[in-house]
Amino acid sequence: MVQLSIPSLLVALPSMTDPHFSRSVILLVHHARDGAAGYVINRPLPSSLRDSSFQNRYQIPTHIPVWMGGPLSTNNGVVLHNEGRDVSATYSFGSVRISVSEEAIDGLIDSAEAGVQSEHIRRGHQPYRFILGQASWASKQLEAELKAGMWIQKPMDEKLVFATPWQEIWPEAFADLGIHPLDIKPSVQSYLN
Repeated sequence: MVQLSIPSLLVALPSMTDPHFSRSVILLVHHARDGAAGYVINRPLPSSLRDSSFQNRYQIPTHIPVWMGGPLSTNNGVVLHNEGRDVSATYSFGSVRISVSEEAIDGLIDSAEAGVQSEHIRRGHQPYRFILGQASWASKQLEAELKAGMWIQKPMDEKLVFATPWQEIWPEAFADLGIHPLDIKPSVQSYLN
């Protein structure tokens, strides 16, 4: 088994035709013999967090977007963030956290309330993101998709994840690698044999 770096980014190659993952970038948070898991980071949903069931427990501002993390577990949400400490985080990589803690949800709400006036937010910087669903792969499934040329792995890049407008994340991931997506020719990745 090829061990993939955690955390890292999976960038969908132009050959990816699955509508859930076409032109997507996934934050890979788990890879082991039993499979892999991650969250799409560049797919906003048309609804806001206020439209969700969290509204019953929190005073949610109307403008907090919800992001599609993947086609599985779409009733479960997490907060992706890189602000402050979150000792209850499910995943923690340096300053990057994925959490369902009240602390993270409070941070999301506070950030949104402060962000309405923030130039950083208007330019795409999002220190908190509420994500519904996840992407998961069975044992060896992700390796097969990498070998088939559906994904390219890229080191974790907090600037790309948190400070790049969502519609620029996919092309910027390629630019960071020195690649233009239209220049990529489909091929089998032999290094995964």
